[in-house]
Amino acid sequence: MKFISGLKGVFKKPLYVFIISVFTLTWILIIVNSYYSNVILGLSVLMLGGSLLYFAMILFLISFVKPINNLKSWLVFIFYLLSVLSTFVLNRIVFIITSELFFIIPLMINQFFTAYFAFKICMDSSTKVDDYLYKKKKSRTVTRLIEFFVFLLLNLWFSRIILGFFGKVSTLLFVIVFRMFQIMFWVNVGLMVIIVIRLLATKKFSAYISLFFLLTLFYALYILIDYLYGAYFSSGSGDPTYVVISFFVDWFLFLYILGTIYSRVDYIQAKLKFLKVDTIALFLIIMKIYVQVSKIVPKVVAEEMQILQAGGLFVIFVFFNLLFGIHSILAHKQRKEKKTKK
Repeated sequence: MKFISGLKGVFKKPLYVFIISVFTLTWILIIVNSYYSNVILGLSVLMLGGSLLYFAMILFLISFVKPINNLKSWLVFIFYLLSVLSTFVLNRIVFIITSELFFIIPLMINQFFTAYFAFKICMDSSTKVDDYLYKKKKSRTVTRLIEFFVFLLLNLWFSRIILGFFGKVSTLLFVIVFRMFQIMFWVNVGLMVIIVIRLLATKKFSAYISLFFLLTLFYALYILIDYLYGAYFSSGSGDPTYVVISFFVDWFLFLYILGTIYSRVDYIQAKLKFLKVDTIALFLIIMKIYVQVSKIVPKVVAEEMQILQAGGLFVIFVFFNLLFGIHSILAHKQRKEKKTKK
């Protein structure tokens, strides 16, 4: 897998090892704070996360003019020391939100890039299952038909359960979420129609698409439940189970994003001549740190802003469903076995 080779390159860089380690420690402290909420622990998270945020921002600005790997160790230490000092002064300004709209911007940026890689994982997983079944020459038609209909039925079943759950709650936000899942369902139905038309016209069958829709449905459900929990509760109250699940999912996606970026260094440098790979990675790290650490700050979000956030998530999900769905239907080809020489 390409992202693993990219991650190996990332972990060879001491600077990124330090950033990932501090980020992971911050996440763990957030989980602990969800169980044993207290002022000192909350301030510790803000200080540790804030220092890392400022440190990443300094490196981000430097990356435009100089490769950060060429920085001297003593200079990196000074930058981090300045970040710690800045946090003592500015952490309340940054993390205690004064504008709900200001929080939505990094939240949507974070969700957009995370969703892209999450949908990519869903697509890669579903096509690998289909490629494996395609290799079975004697039974490929039957097994791929079973693959398509089994995951299609599971998709319909889970969609019915989800729509039934959200349809029972009469609050405006839940009504909006219900409509979101409805529209996503009909978007997937539209893509299924395209698959049938393509099958009749070209005799090519994208059997894996039903598994892709099922995986993206689970991802959308995870994000929306995590978002809805945060909209009604602070991280210091209620059942903290969602914080633990969020940690493992986000941590994996975080490493996957870094690994994928650094596995395509040459390609990115060729396409984006004015941006370095480190610049892109640090930008995503900054957005991730800000959103993750901000979760521990108790806040009351106006219903209008909740609906705006939900609408933003809806646009992201539908966009990537269409992007990956149509592209995979038209572009994916099964990996045929190489003929061995007799």
